[in-house]
Amino acid sequence: MLVATLFALSIGLAGGLWAVIDAVALRPLPYREGDRLVVVLERHPERGSMFVTPANFLDWIDRVSTLQDVAGSSAIEANLTGRDAPVRAIGSKVTERFFDLLGVAPVRGRALGVADFRGEGRGVVLHYGLWQRQFHGDPDVVGAPVVIDGESYTVVGVMPRELKTIGQAEFWIPWIMSPEERGERRFHLVGAIARLRDRQSAGDAQRELESIYSQLRAAHPDTTGDWTAWVRPLRDVMLGDSRRALLLLGTAAALLILVASVNIAGLLLAWLPSRRQELMVRLAIGAPARRVVGQLLTETATWAIAGSAAGVALAAAFVRLFGAVAISPALEYDFEPRIDARVIAATIVLLASIVGATAVVPCLLAVRRARDLVPRRAAPSGLVARRIAIAAQVAMCVALLSTTTTLLASFRQVASLASRNPGAAVGIDISLPENRYRDEASQRDFFDRLLTNLATRSELQVAAASYVPPARIWGNVRFEIEGRSTPSDAQTTLLTAVSSGIFDALGVALVRGRLIEDRDAAAAPRVGVISAALARRYWPNDDPIGHRITLVGDTGPIMIVGLVDDVRQPLSPDPRAESVLYLPYRQFPLSYMTLIVVPARDLAPALAAVREETSRLDPTQALGPARSLDRIRGEWLEQPRLQTRIVTLFGLCTVLLTLIGLYARVAYAAASRSRELAIRQAVGAGPAQVVRALTVETVIVVLGGAGMGLAMLPVTSSLVQTTFGPLSRVDLGVPAAVAALFGVAAFGSAYWPARRAARLDAARLLRSE
Repeated sequence: MLVATLFALSIGLAGGLWAVIDAVALRPLPYREGDRLVVVLERHPERGSMFVTPANFLDWIDRVSTLQDVAGSSAIEANLTGRDAPVRAIGSKVTERFFDLLGVAPVRGRALGVADFRGEGRGVVLHYGLWQRQFHGDPDVVGAPVVIDGESYTVVGVMPRELKTIGQAEFWIPWIMSPEERGERRFHLVGAIARLRDRQSAGDAQRELESIYSQLRAAHPDTTGDWTAWVRPLRDVMLGDSRRALLLLGTAAALLILVASVNIAGLLLAWLPSRRQELMVRLAIGAPARRVVGQLLTETATWAIAGSAAGVALAAAFVRLFGAVAISPALEYDFEPRIDARVIAATIVLLASIVGATAVVPCLLAVRRARDLVPRRAAPSGLVARRIAIAAQVAMCVALLSTTTTLLASFRQVASLASRNPGAAVGIDISLPENRYRDEASQRDFFDRLLTNLATRSELQVAAASYVPPARIWGNVRFEIEGRSTPSDAQTTLLTAVSSGIFDALGVALVRGRLIEDRDAAAAPRVGVISAALARRYWPNDDPIGHRITLVGDTGPIMIVGLVDDVRQPLSPDPRAESVLYLPYRQFPLSYMTLIVVPARDLAPALAAVREETSRLDPTQALGPARSLDRIRGEWLEQPRLQTRIVTLFGLCTVLLTLIGLYARVAYAAASRSRELAIRQAVGAGPAQVVRALTVETVIVVLGGAGMGLAMLPVTSSLVQTTFGPLSRVDLGVPAAVAALFGVAAFGSAYWPARRAARLDAARLLRSE
């Protein structure tokens, strides 16, 4: 039974991780010749990589010879009205070759064609999910009218459910660039994707585009002077920064298999000697050794198959529980792990490998020893190897459990920082269509009227912010400090445009100066409030209040009038995570805001009031779903939360496997030393002495392994921090307590088989010998 349990744990967890890794990193992309698709980015030595500016894109699209079917896209978030109430949907403007590049046929109608890009029609292609949600799967949807941000379109096609694109768009419209867009070299708007030509590599395309960009830098030094091209395979872009997580989880799966294999071999070595008499009889009556070994292997394989069946069910549960977010919930592509023929085939290969690696040698040893009239004791080299294996497992368990305990403590600490304002507050996103709210005055007017009207409603209190820290890091702005010559590329911050009252709503305390107030109107002097982290970065020895800064690309200076507490995001590797610049939305209006709604009593009337006032201002304006403020501010915790659970799960499974290994070792020692123990009892040794003889050596090995585990702790902590971010300070008492608890559990695993061996009938055993 223990053998089947080990197979179930190892096959289940390794199979589940394999399903995730296979879907994310190995399975072919669902596009035509997906392995030849690349993404072209622009890279700056200080600002990193970004999309391509429209003018640069148009300059090289027809000049590059290493690429074909080059297309561009730009994500949009729009209000879409079909047959139901307006909804907010994520879409994409695409250039002419986009659907040819993907090579995916629609399930209804057609893709965007040449006529759509000539302005002869206003066609829109829907994704399967949006078709089901907004049009209820109507088979006659082709030709139906759709209003997107106030402009009329006609549905020309529906793409299949399986189509997933970067950004996970729900609809696609033709991108007919305006003259202003065609000349734009400042803003990076184009997601460029292309297919490599035959016998061309990403490196070839990189070198050719670098040559082209050297000409663009010479022609446009003000806007393109420090930029160059960066060509990356499409899958790499989709994976983003998740490779470390893939490596960590793959290593965890390999270690789990290794530990399970060692312990399966130990269990077999402990179990097979108990059948020595049976094997001796089989050999004595003429059974060939080969046949006896085959029978033992068949029995082991039967246990393995039974355990693996449970393991496949465990793998399926792992996939349902974690899915691709085990790697990262921020993946640009909706990967769908599943237990299919590929995973089953890999499981069979893994199963055969484990059986071959763990069962053959114990079965051969059992048959060999059954031929001996006098049982042999294990060779010293074998004993040393087993001691080292047990000590190594114990060391790994202690180090892993100590690091996991610290990781859990860090996560609890960080989660508590993200929930500084618990309660009923919710956030509702509003994104204004730029074709109807083209300028800052119209955007400011809409939010002015909405917030003013909502302030008169007794059902709620409301504030607004364009970015709610510490939500996911989405971008930064550059700024210059008046009176300093530091390059602006070295000075960056997160920016959020806010209304008065936002600091109370978010639970952000004032440190010095004042907050954003209603008097900070459009015509008033421009002001800003900064976080303490931003002050520490750029004014470490000075008071920032009263200093002036200017945003790059902006005209007038901003005076810093207040300093507020940080809203921390400690797990982020990005130092900008705590650096925030708060600006009055009336002075810096944006087309998108998040309303922070605090209901007076019940949430339902408060949400109804928001919908009513929004519809009164603009009946076509959609609202995002109401999400709790804790959820908005804790979105960035989802990945560390899931990966912490996975590390904890693997830690507990490794502990279980190690304890089973200890049990097997003592049981094996009892079986191989049965004659010696019987003689000891015959000459007067009591059960306590037999137990001591079997457990003392194991306890010494466990203590040595625990010491090695404590010594390994700095290394394992460092490895975990590379993926999960900074850990809490390691209290030496925690690893010591973990080692002590593990030692107690290890002693229990060794004590029970030793106690059972002490109860053997010595006289009967000697007579059988």
